[in-house]
Amino acid sequence: MYNYQMNLLKTLKNNGYRITGSRKLICNILEKNIHFHFNAKQLTHLVNEKSKLNIDQTTIYRTLDALEELGLLQHSHIPHKPAIYYLNNTDQNVHLICESCDKIVDISEQSVTSINSILKQNSNFNNINNNFVYIGICKECS
Repeated sequence: MYNYQMNLLKTLKNNGYRITGSRKLICNILEKNIHFHFNAKQLTHLVNEKSKLNIDQTTIYRTLDALEELGLLQHSHIPHKPAIYYLNNTDQNVHLICESCDKIVDISEQSVTSINSILKQNSNFNNINNNFVYIGICKECS
């Protein structure tokens, strides 16, 4: 588990990854938007808004993959939509996503614990861990 005082660049460098101008910008944006849930296209747009460089999606994906390999970032798949990425600042990341407006809400740790308790009782599995999404329609779109 990582805390909110992440230093993504330092961790990348300490693990042998090259630190490029593009990577610096990507990591800086991620650290300043710690609660940001995004897909690669959204991150590419955000990075290119803040840069005079034209950073392509391949560079974004390579950086996301490196951060994920180091356990600093996770992603979840959404049916029929691009995967969402988020910094790994909790043990379990469970999200509720509006299928109408794409609003993303983190499900509380208390709710996740309750859900996992029910799953343990009903399945006889132990040490349940998850990173997935629930899909529904938010109050504003109802």
